[in-house]
Amino acid sequence: MAACAGLGLRAEPTAVSTAPDPCFNRLFTRTGGGWTGGDGTLSVPLGDGRTLWLFGDSFLGTVNPDGTRPEDTPLVRNCIVVQDGDVLTTRTAGSLSAPKAFFPPQAPGEWCWPADATVENGRVRVILHRFCQGSPLLWDWQWTGTAVADLGLPELEIERITPLAVSNGVMYAAILEQAEATYLFGVEERNGVRLMHVARAPPGDLLGTWTFFDGKGWSADPVATRPVLEGVSTQFGVVDLADGLALVTMDNRVPFSADLVMYRASAPQGPWHGPCRLYRAPEAGPAIVAYNPAIHPQFTASGRLLVSYNLNHVSEPAALYRNAAIYRPRFVRVNPAACPAP
Repeated sequence: MAACAGLGLRAEPTAVSTAPDPCFNRLFTRTGGGWTGGDGTLSVPLGDGRTLWLFGDSFLGTVNPDGTRPEDTPLVRNCIVVQDGDVLTTRTAGSLSAPKAFFPPQAPGEWCWPADATVENGRVRVILHRFCQGSPLLWDWQWTGTAVADLGLPELEIERITPLAVSNGVMYAAILEQAEATYLFGVEERNGVRLMHVARAPPGDLLGTWTFFDGKGWSADPVATRPVLEGVSTQFGVVDLADGLALVTMDNRVPFSADLVMYRASAPQGPWHGPCRLYRAPEAGPAIVAYNPAIHPQFTASGRLLVSYNLNHVSEPAALYRNAAIYRPRFVRVNPAACPAP
């Protein structure tokens, strides 16, 4: 893994230098011994050389030599994978023969999908979004709330899961740790448009008192929040670079866009400038969607960010059994200098 670690769109966008990362794409092409496919693909460095990866719906078990999955392949709603060098270790609840989601449901009929994580005071804090099935339709999920799970270090056992007492219709996810505050970026879906909002917590205290950007300043009232950007993914990443902030998202100004784009700003509340197109996912098409990118800054090499995005079939779950390669993340290297700061 040493080799791997060493390893915009205005009116008419022009692509800038981005290329697949062969090391990480190879590392996460798994055929057995734990996780073999999933989405989410969030990561947090643990401070001891290891990285914790967080996944949503995940296939376990094995992949056949012909690239298919057995029909009885276990599928759990979430799991964690611990990376130590080039060794990946999958963690779930339950047993080897009957695995369960690592993060348990918080109410009957619900499940949890991880949204982001950070390390604070000797523990990992993971933002969890709670969902339930709204109807038998494939993609009809209903978000029911948000919680924060505390994992002790170094064992990564769940210590507690705390409901997040913020009720303003915004799904907060991406975390940005700064000296003055911990910033949280969230998404509100309004008439089919995804709007980004910003909140902040005290530095190093995700469960402390939050304030919300209201368009002019920071308010203690959650419902005073105002959007600062539109057209983002449900999941995206924000990173602090030497010349300002960078946000990487799919270009959700267009439904099911395959374009990975970047926005730049000098402050979390903006103004955000862009977007600049980074890459078009070549796997995406009428039946395959690319979605929910994440940045993994601990693996930055030669100034190039490691970015992942997820793939899934839009209408046929059985396709993920016929072709295990569909449902796993893809990794690319992004040169943020190609999208200059404002």
